[in-house]
Amino acid sequence: MKVAYLALVVALELGGAFGSASATVVSLEDTAMLVDIEVEVVASAQAVIAHLAFDDDATLALPLLDRGGGVFGIRTELEPKNYIVVFEAVGAEDALSRPISLVELGADLTPDVPGVPATAEGDDGLSPGAQQFGWLALALGATSLSVLALWVLGGRGESTDTDDSTEEE
Repeated sequence: MKVAYLALVVALELGGAFGSASATVVSLEDTAMLVDIEVEVVASAQAVIAHLAFDDDATLALPLLDRGGGVFGIRTELEPKNYIVVFEAVGAEDALSRPISLVELGADLTPDVPGVPATAEGDDGLSPGAQQFGWLALALGATSLSVLALWVLGGRGESTDTDDSTEEE
């Protein structure tokens, strides 16, 4: 199954030696995806390397090409996974970016790609255990309010002993 995507550009500011960064999935198949990764470098850099990691897989080190204007990037074919990316600027001041996933960089991956959480429509992203705990807390709260209402309203129909003694005299 091959899917072509409309380019949705999401630029995310990384800070430090790096400006905005983005990732765009050009095509996505069952076994491979073509992705375009780029980052803006605001400090002087002789080269920029993108380190891609996923779980226990070997880390990929991809040299980015200078696209001009302080922007470095690469278009490459990868296994369809939500890789964690760390950019490294090599030069007078070596610098590393914070780790960020391809999805956070704007890559449009389907939920069946490893590392991308599948969320059903209307699902808040809570695990089944957390949802059960929430329902239990709601039931406990409703029960507590019912008991409190019975306690408060249950005592209103009773008369006190002082009222009875004055009526008999």
